[in-house]
Amino acid sequence: MVYKWLTSRYLLMMVVALVWAGCKETEKMAPCESDFFYDGSPFRQGEAETLLPSYNSGAEIPGVFSAPQGLVLKDTLTGEIDLAASAPGAYAVRKTMIGNPTCGNRIMLAYLSILPPPSLLSNADQADGWGWAGNGFVDGEDKKEGQASIKTTADGGGNLLLLQHNVPTPLNTRVSKELGELHLWFYISDPSQFDQGAEIGQFELSSSGEPDKNELTWPIVMNGMGLSAGWNELVFKFKDASVTGGDPNLSAINFFRVYLFAKGDATYPITIGLDDLKILAAE
Repeated sequence: MVYKWLTSRYLLMMVVALVWAGCKETEKMAPCESDFFYDGSPFRQGEAETLLPSYNSGAEIPGVFSAPQGLVLKDTLTGEIDLAASAPGAYAVRKTMIGNPTCGNRIMLAYLSILPPPSLLSNADQADGWGWAGNGFVDGEDKKEGQASIKTTADGGGNLLLLQHNVPTPLNTRVSKELGELHLWFYISDPSQFDQGAEIGQFELSSSGEPDKNELTWPIVMNGMGLSAGWNELVFKFKDASVTGGDPNLSAINFFRVYLFAKGDATYPITIGLDDLKILAAE
């Protein structure tokens, strides 16, 4: 009888000890999930210098970060990325967990994309390289960026308004035709002075130093463009453009032009203008 009582007591003590040890072991063992990500992807170079990962869970789990060639890690223990030193592209960053026997070097992945910085076509701060039809001038008061904008004014009655820019050093856009975009600010004093339904002009970009050769073009049709009096921010996708005289060399863009004709019965001077012309890769 005493033997049975001792045996039962011993078994109870063993169970309690195992439960306590299991709880203690569970408490000290961190989970293996380390759910990290780079918030804000895609990232455009020039907007930030470095990037740190964010976490949904498991931020406290130690690990070693690694990345493919082209993506530069500034710190392999924190996952900080040197954005300025990295090459544009799409990447998978891996974190291999260490310091936790239950993880067994488990790997977690996060994905991000890096876009090239904007390529400046013109800041339109001065008249150098610009030509126009009408009475062209540099407007240091009404602008969207920098020190000034470029404008031209012409009387109504079917007159041509034109602004064009010869880029002094051919511009390497660092974009493809599939992803490239032309961004600019376009000023128009009174859209109603133009025919609303017809194609009345074009925006043009070329690598030939002139119009109608190695050129991308986008038509100007007032209906559907949503232009209002004053400044309008416009984006033109390269893949949507028409091509004149062969595809341009996107590593050597050197000419831009916009032109449009006022209505024949337009009755007073009209002004158009440009500012902050740049080329970006689409997000």
